[in-house]
Amino acid sequence: MLNRSVTGHGDSRSVRRLAVTLATLPLLACAGSAHGAGGPPQIPKIPGKWSHVELNVVIKKVPHTLIVDRGKVIEITTTSVTLREAGGVTPTIPLTDATIVTLDGRPAPISSLRRKMTVTTLRVDGGAAVRVRATTV
Repeated sequence: MLNRSVTGHGDSRSVRRLAVTLATLPLLACAGSAHGAGGPPQIPKIPGKWSHVELNVVIKKVPHTLIVDRGKVIEITTTSVTLREAGGVTPTIPLTDATIVTLDGRPAPISSLRRKMTVTTLRVDGGAAVRVRATTV
């Protein structure tokens, strides 16, 4: 079904992909809930160009907000990472010893993060990052 009043050219393939992604997030969150077996949820794959996304989900009948940030590292310590996101926004994301870090798809310590790396973080309910995905490219 075309919706030209919203997209101007009918349904957009990327909008459909985004809708499917958003519809599956509660399932992903339930499968990997930080309070259940399996650890924290995975960082969702969100299509398109973005730098900050907040998603409200319900996990085991409890509402949560998943916060995903993406940008270049401009400062890193053992307890936080500061990013430069699109538009110049510079959020500081808290980190803990429990934060799960991957670098180029492999598990890594927080100390492996460096300035200028591209990083995606996942927080739950405004807390510290539960996951950090970094790439050197």
